[in-house]
Amino acid sequence: MIAPDTATLLEAMRSRGLIAADAPPPPIDAEHRPWFVSLMLGFAGWLAGIFLLVFIAALLDLHSRTAIFVAGVVLLGGAWALYHANRNAAFLGQLALALSIAGQIAIGWALLEDVGSGLAIAATLLAMQLAVLVVMPDKTARTIAALFAVIAWIYTVRFALRPDWEDLILFRGDIEAARFGIGSVAIGWLITWAPLIALSRWLTLREHVWMAHPLRVFARPALAGALLGLSIGGIATEPFTTLALGFDAMGVDMSWLALFPLLSIALAMWAAWCAFHVRNYGLSGFAAFASLLHLSRFYYLYGASLTWKSLIMLCLGAGLLGVGVLLQKRAASAGGAP
Repeated sequence: MIAPDTATLLEAMRSRGLIAADAPPPPIDAEHRPWFVSLMLGFAGWLAGIFLLVFIAALLDLHSRTAIFVAGVVLLGGAWALYHANRNAAFLGQLALALSIAGQIAIGWALLEDVGSGLAIAATLLAMQLAVLVVMPDKTARTIAALFAVIAWIYTVRFALRPDWEDLILFRGDIEAARFGIGSVAIGWLITWAPLIALSRWLTLREHVWMAHPLRVFARPALAGALLGLSIGGIATEPFTTLALGFDAMGVDMSWLALFPLLSIALAMWAAWCAFHVRNYGLSGFAAFASLLHLSRFYYLYGASLTWKSLIMLCLGAGLLGVGVLLQKRAASAGGAP
């Protein structure tokens, strides 16, 4: 059933010739859960999927890779069937998500158990997440798959440029063994983020086009996953320095590498702008919060005394307040103009 406001809008658009007289009504999204509830359910689904896989492995006593792979395929098939059976029931949706996560972990385990190459692992997981994005008929599952595809893409580029990192996950500051020497940091940053920036820009500016196309069921989760990845990709793939370098390295001079969290702030702000442009204010707020996390990371990586850091923050705060006052005066003058 179409809402009265929507029906009035459609009738007005037909009368003005903006859409065809026989144009079908827009699809109705039956899911009305807030974004933060969907986010919580997504993380709960991951946790439930892990426990479900452990329970199945213990119950069936799975040892061979073939048995684990078959179990993963069955779990993914069950998730797909549940999504199609009833997409509006929260319980069935959560059960389907748990089955999907367990199936993905089982298939990844079966395929990559004996693989020692970080590049091969990252590339395989990237392909798996893209397949889930295409196959699973659920917005939450597709969004999570898009986010983890971004993370897998980051690792794929990193391992491709750094063969000596094949067995490493944590961030490290040495760059002697990189393929392009000291330039590998900048080259890797561009290769990693430039395609995601271009994709998010195209999807954001062309929203009015793909929303009228059946591919919108893929475009919307892909955009949300890309923006989440742009917001937290740097932190999700590079844990805080305490984990990689130890507590003694906090605040030491990290040279120009300490400036890269500032670029992460720019990525998060770009994600916030894109989310605001498509009216996803929850995701815009999440991106703004992620920028604060990147700022804290820069604060501890930047090798300067507390006095200089305080002065820098004071000057930046005063500058931002000044910009805010100017914007308020500009808005007030524009509102009072005839």
